Amino acid sequence: MKLLIVTQAVDSADPILGFFVRWIEEIAARVERVEVICLRRGADSLPDTVRVHSLGGENGRRPRLITALRFKWHAWKLRHAYDTVLVHMNPEYLLVAGPLWRVLGKKIAFWYNHPKGGARLMIASFFAHRVFYTSPHAATAPFKKSKRMPVGIDTWQFAPRRAERHRRTIYMQGRVMPSKRVHVALEALRLLRTHLPATLTIVGPEDPEYGKDLRARFADLFRDGAAVFLGPKRNTDTPELYASCGAALNLAGSGHFDKSVFEAMACETPVIVGGAGYEDLVPRAWVVPQDDAAALSKTLAAMLELPESAYAALGAVERSAVVEHHSLARLADELERELSHL
Repeated sequence: MKLLIVTQAVDSADPILGFFVRWIEEIAARVERVEVICLRRGADSLPDTVRVHSLGGENGRRPRLITALRFKWHAWKLRHAYDTVLVHMNPEYLLVAGPLWRVLGKKIAFWYNHPKGGARLMIASFFAHRVFYTSPHAATAPFKKSKRMPVGIDTWQFAPRRAERHRRTIYMQGRVMPSKRVHVALEALRLLRTHLPATLTIVGPEDPEYGKDLRARFADLFRDGAAVFLGPKRNTDTPELYASCGAALNLAGSGHFDKSVFEAMACETPVIVGGAGYEDLVPRAWVVPQDDAAALSKTLAAMLELPESAYAALGAVERSAVVEHHSLARLADELERELSHL
């Protein structure tokens, strides 16, 4: 199989999309050749069987029309170098090049895992022969042509570490924005600290207005060092952070299936989640109502005060679930099999 992958960024240093470089490596090990078209290219160490074609986003933002034309030109210019296409997340790529790929007789797969749908998604999905998703609440989950896939965690990179674990440190990772409900975590922390000296470490790029509001509303927690923003971190730097904390927290709510939950589990750091979607992976005791800070505070206290043997057993069970069902190796195997049969 000669594969074209279309994605936003090929950059191992990107705090959100850095993981995708490893995805490309694993996929490339299972196919004849890979061409990649991306908006922006940064650091990577991809094998010789992979060629990356950037649309120039690393040099600053360009007009959308120019970017679309450059993308379509690459899709045409490389037409003899690929027979199958995998579009990662952005429906716009399919809106621009989907008709061309169909005319050329290319087999098209589309990876889309966000709960938000809409007309653009519906039209884009029309051009795909197969649609992949991981969350049972993804907008693409109901499509007849859709298939649920493993999340794709590099369980060699995300693994237990020798780092000292601080059992009363809580960890949140992801974009700092209202939908991630960081304010609920901080409210719960304030309640929790009335009887337990816990702390919260927050990693990820910030929405400026939301970050400013959080610092004002929870000034006492930041002033006392109980809550800390570390900013965005490279994907390769986060396993050590996961492994040094006592609990990982994700409150994005129903519809999301954040990789950070699975990365924490792979590091044997037990997780607490808000909303539905993780029932098959996270014990019910560690699933909390979306916006209930009091309930979250009680659940955090219960986890942080687990006896060491029960805590270690919980971490081991959660890692085992990720290794068995959601490893990157398993995802790459399933992708190769699905793409080969389009």
